Amino acid sequence: MSFFKPLFYALVMQIMFCNVLFSQHKQDILTKKYPPIQLRQDATVLKDVVLAMHPVVGIYRSRAYYDSLFTSYINALNDSLTEKQFRISLKQLIDYLHCGHTEIGLSKASLKAITKTKQNYSPLVFLPLQNKVYFLATTQKKYDTLLKKGAEIIRINGVSCDSMLPQIRRIISGDGYNVSGKQHYASLAFNVFYPALFGRPDTFFVEAKTNDQIKKIKYPAFQAKSFPPLPLGAKDSLFVTYKKAGMKYKYLDKNNKTLLLKIEKFSHVKYRKAYRKIFKRLEKNKTENLVIDLRNNGGGSLANAYKLLTYLMDTVSTQSLKTRIRNYPYKKHTSGNIWFKFTRFAFSRMGQHVVKNDTDIYVYAIRPIKRHHFDGKVMVLIDGGSFSASALVSAYLKYKHRASFIGEETGGALEGCNAGVTPYYILPNTKVRLRVPAFRIEHDVSAKITGYGIIPEYQIVYGIKDIFSKKDLALIKAKELLKIE
Repeated sequence: MSFFKPLFYALVMQIMFCNVLFSQHKQDILTKKYPPIQLRQDATVLKDVVLAMHPVVGIYRSRAYYDSLFTSYINALNDSLTEKQFRISLKQLIDYLHCGHTEIGLSKASLKAITKTKQNYSPLVFLPLQNKVYFLATTQKKYDTLLKKGAEIIRINGVSCDSMLPQIRRIISGDGYNVSGKQHYASLAFNVFYPALFGRPDTFFVEAKTNDQIKKIKYPAFQAKSFPPLPLGAKDSLFVTYKKAGMKYKYLDKNNKTLLLKIEKFSHVKYRKAYRKIFKRLEKNKTENLVIDLRNNGGGSLANAYKLLTYLMDTVSTQSLKTRIRNYPYKKHTSGNIWFKFTRFAFSRMGQHVVKNDTDIYVYAIRPIKRHHFDGKVMVLIDGGSFSASALVSAYLKYKHRASFIGEETGGALEGCNAGVTPYYILPNTKVRLRVPAFRIEHDVSAKITGYGIIPEYQIVYGIKDIFSKKDLALIKAKELLKIE
C-alpha cells in the first residue's frame, strides 16, 4: 500500500494543477482582449460578407448606406476589446440591417467556457411589459417577502429600467422597423439580457414602487449555469399532441364546432401526417371554426408552412425566393456551400426559375388541395414571437381575406424576410460567429415594403394583473367572437 501513496499524491497534484490551468484558460477566453488591428480585420470580413451576399441590402437601405456604416464602424475600432464587448458592439451594428435572421453568436470556445461556469443571477425574477419592468416571482422562496408581486422596478444596481430596455432591444435582431418582436424577446429573456449587458454583481440593489411608495432592497445573487424558465401560462392536459410535428389541438366546445390548433414551431418532420389527421377530423366532425395559435412560434420549415396554407387558402398564390449568389463568398470563413447548392436545386424543382439581372428568382405556387380542405371560419392568434414562417402564414391568410387576427403585431414583416439557408461565418481572430441569410423570401401578397408586421384586427394588451391571473386574453377574445362560453 505504501508504494501507491506517492503515485496517488502525484496524481492528485496533477489533477489539481490541470484544473487550475483549465480555470485560468477558461478565464482567459472570457477576459482576453483583442487589439484594434484584429478587431478591424474581423469587422472587415463581416462587412465584405454582408455586402457580397446579404439579401436585405437595397431593401430598407441602399448598398452605399451600409458601405458607409460599416466603414465608419471599422475606423472607430481604436481600443482593445474582449470578445463580449466586440460581440455586443456588432449586435448593435447589425441592428441597422433590419433582419431578424441575422445574428452574432459566441465563439465556440467562449460558449464552452460559459456553459461550464456558474454565473451570478438575481433570484428575483423581472418581467418587462410595454415600457415598464415588474417583479414577477422568485427562484427561491426565502425571498418571497422582499417585494410585493407586481411591484414596478425603477432601478437595478443604480441603472434605471427606462434606460435598460432600449439598450436590450438594440441587441435583439428584428425584421424591418417592427418593435413588437424586440419587445417580446426582451420580456421573455430580460433576466438573461440584464446581467449580460450590465454586469453580474454579488449583491443586487433594487428600487421598486408599489402604490406610489418607493422601497429599496438588497439581496445576494445566486449562481447557476442558466436562468430557469419564466413561470408564465397555465398547463393544459386536454390537448392531443403531435410532439415531433410541434403541434397540438383540442376542441373548445362540447359540440366539436371549434378547434384550437396550437403550432409551436413549423417542424421539418412528421407535419404532413399530423395535418392530414387534424383536417380529416375537422371534416368528419363538420367543425365550423378553426383557431390557429401561432404565438411565440419563431418559424421553421417553409414546406410545412406551405402545406398548412394548402388546407386553408381558396385560390392559388405565389411566393418568390431570391438570391444574388451562386456560391458562398469568402468560403474560407464558412462551410455548407454544398447544402446551399442543394437548396437552390430544390427551389428550382419546387417552382419556376427566373433570372433577372444578377438575381436568381424561384417562384413557388401555393395551391389549395381538395381532400380535407377546410372551408370554415379561421381565426389566428399572433404576437411579437410570431416570426419567419409564422409571419408567412399570417400574411397570406390575412391578405387573401381567409382569416381574422387577434393579439399583437407579428415580429415577422408583412413583405417577407431573409432566410432559406443561414450559414455561419467564423470571424478569423475572435472566432465570433456571424449568421447571415442567403435568400430573400418575398410574400407576394404585399405590393410594397412596409417594414412592419401583420397587424391584428383585435389588438390585445396584457397588464401585469393578467399575467398573474394567467388569463389568455387573446383566446378569451376568440371565444367571445365565436360565442363560445
